[in-house]
Amino acid sequence: MKKDLSNQSMDAVLQDFLGNKPSMGTLNLESSPADTQEQQEKAAETVSEQADETSQVVRRISGKQRRASLEEYKDSFLSVPFIEDRKPVFLSRSTRDALDRIVRMFGERRMSVSGLVENIARQHLSTYGEDIEAWRKL
Repeated sequence: MKKDLSNQSMDAVLQDFLGNKPSMGTLNLESSPADTQEQQEKAAETVSEQADETSQVVRRISGKQRRASLEEYKDSFLSVPFIEDRKPVFLSRSTRDALDRIVRMFGERRMSVSGLVENIARQHLSTYGEDIEAWRKL
């Protein structure tokens, strides 16, 4: 059986949990044996779930798989796009620098950050275009 707690007493419990002293006029709650047993059962379930997750075999990614994923990334995002009617887009310096580094390392000769951003935006619109239209009608 769970206790019916008011907002004020819940605040006091939260303050006590966080190490703050509860204000005068708040209730001092003691946990019942049933609550303690439920907490212990939940803790045991969490431990068993964590044990199951850690017992899974971690597979390594081979160099061949990495090269294939790099080629897929290049095909998707680092191909030089044809951009008509260009418009400026503003990025933070750190984002611009990170994208510039990617383009210099993996892009072809005529690739630019603008082309990468264009390809990312096109991929996003093709992936979420139908959902965006559905959301617009909400």
